[in-house]
Amino acid sequence: MDLGTPTATKVVGGLSLLAVAALGWTLVVGPETSTLSERREQVDATRAQNQLLATQLASLEQQREELGSTRRIAAALAEQFPPTADQPGLFEAVTAAAVEAGIGADGVTTLSPTPPTIGSTTDPAAPVDPAADTSTATAGQLARQTVTVSITGSYDQTQQLLENLEQMPRAYLVRTVNLAGDPLTGIYTTTVAGDMFVMPPVADPAKTLNLAASTVQSEG
Repeated sequence: MDLGTPTATKVVGGLSLLAVAALGWTLVVGPETSTLSERREQVDATRAQNQLLATQLASLEQQREELGSTRRIAAALAEQFPPTADQPGLFEAVTAAAVEAGIGADGVTTLSPTPPTIGSTTDPAAPVDPAADTSTATAGQLARQTVTVSITGSYDQTQQLLENLEQMPRAYLVRTVNLAGDPLTGIYTTTVAGDMFVMPPVADPAKTLNLAASTVQSEG
């Protein structure tokens, strides 16, 4: 081809433009398109993450609104299942139950709690192992102690005492009741054996909620 002719010049010029366009795509447009695609993926991922964080934050806010109720439940659990064996408190509660039944403190002849042990509380027949710490339950575990109460009183007083023991703020699971006495005198000696429980205190939910909310907000 004669490069000096107008046709050849046009062909060469057209090829040069195509080469420049291809080079421009390779060096400029192509990388920019790839970068734009990556940024769109990042935006989509960020949007999805923000939606997840918004959902988590809404859940935490709902839990915060229910904080008062949660604290009341935690306080009730702490009363039923104290964090320590609290022997003085136990003696005081049982004596108060006897006095209310009309027996009086002198009528409580035996009050014998065993050290708390860690074991199955769902199966009373299951063996239990001595806890490493007999005054408190370890994290995530419920310790059980057997409490034996012997009293002397009338049949009606004994029956009222049993009701009082079961209604104590501290949970007392009565397992056996042995009654012996003279129907003529109406005085009976009763031995009650049952279980009380020790449980680690429930953590204040406000601290957990505040920590979780701070984490969510910082990630957002």
